Amino acid sequence: MKKWIITGVALVALAGIVAAGFFLLPRLLGGVPGGDMDVDQGALDVGGVPVEVEMGSVDSLMVLDATVRAEPGEDVVARNGGTVTRVWVSDGSLVDSGAPVLNVAVPDAAAGGGEDGEGSGTREVSLYAPAEGRVSGLEDLRVGDVLEPGAVAANVAPDEFLAVASVPANDLYRFYEDPHDIMLEITEGPPAAECEFLSLGAAEGGASGGEGAGAGEEGGGGGGGSTELSCRVPSDLRVFEGVTGKMSIATGGAENVLVIPVTAVRGTSESGEVIVVASDGGEEVREVELGVSDGSSVEVVSGLSVGDQVLDPIPLDPRFDVPGAVAPGDESVEEEFMELEGEVVE
Repeated sequence: MKKWIITGVALVALAGIVAAGFFLLPRLLGGVPGGDMDVDQGALDVGGVPVEVEMGSVDSLMVLDATVRAEPGEDVVARNGGTVTRVWVSDGSLVDSGAPVLNVAVPDAAAGGGEDGEGSGTREVSLYAPAEGRVSGLEDLRVGDVLEPGAVAANVAPDEFLAVASVPANDLYRFYEDPHDIMLEITEGPPAAECEFLSLGAAEGGASGGEGAGAGEEGGGGGGGSTELSCRVPSDLRVFEGVTGKMSIATGGAENVLVIPVTAVRGTSESGEVIVVASDGGEEVREVELGVSDGSSVEVVSGLSVGDQVLDPIPLDPRFDVPGAVAPGDESVEEEFMELEGEVVE
């Protein structure tokens, strides 16, 4: 008796699985022709629709995490080495450019030759501040200390700060010119203020693109290097070494230009291709020159005219259109796949 009960339960479970499969399979396959089931047969259709080319404006804005650093100073270098004979200022003092920082006694030969006569065969040389600022590095320096040739005796840095942000490598394509408008906001600090652009290049110790790397240049590429953008913190903005915040950067802009959705073009930097839809429904692949993009719309410099119709979203390039591939940025299709997967699991 028990054997027949177990067999009956198994048959009921198997019937349920078959019924569920019968219900879900048409949805996964896009519907069954002639079927009576009310299933959205276009749920997985990723085909585009014609959209009209229009005039508009594009402003590329980027927001990055930023960290405040003290402005690097200039070193006071003992080129010929020597023995410290006098320290003119204390560590932390403010000095003018050209002010004496310390004296060292150097051999006559190292000093370029001295006059014959009595003495120890040395000559006293003054080392001067290379810039205006605050002196550091003297706290452990004493009269009588010996400096090796080329040794850094002190550093003179201005009481100024930089804000630095790491730029993801692929975002370098969004820099169409040197940033002309940067706003810095310190977390839990004073209100946001303008921050003067200084540089865009390889991070300290990095191996990425050089100074001024911009659109189309390789920056932050191989070797694990990174690219940093730096700006000068206004002198009236109260900050401290190491505080963090956000940097809002205008990387380019264009007004009264042709614009299309970025999803309607293959490529978003310098050049790309679109599918132009004719009035009779015919399609033509056309090369276009691109300008500024804000991540949603992109400027078309040449290749299209107002009123042209382009397919949006544009299908994947056939060379990349492999089973299971989804067009970049096509979140709706990805969500539909996830929903169907969830229903199958349930």
